Amino acid sequence: QEAINIFNMLGDRIAADIGYLGKDYTNLPIYMEVHDIQDKEFFLDIINWLDSRAIQQSADAMKREREKLKRK
Repeated sequence: QEAINIFNMLGDRIAADIGYLGKDYTNLPIYMEVHDIQDKEFFLDIINWLDSRAIQQSADAMKREREKLKRK
């Protein structure tokens, strides 16, 4: 639960022509310290998994939009 909450607190990196690039990890060490994360390796595995899923969903959405525009 903590990993999901912290993941949602992180800022997004977005490019206009590419879409979602992933989370901005600049503040991650601060959030980990404030939330007293003990198992850092497991925590980072979860964060990376969440981020990769979000990136893939964004890429799929952008691809669908491009295909939709091509059809018009």
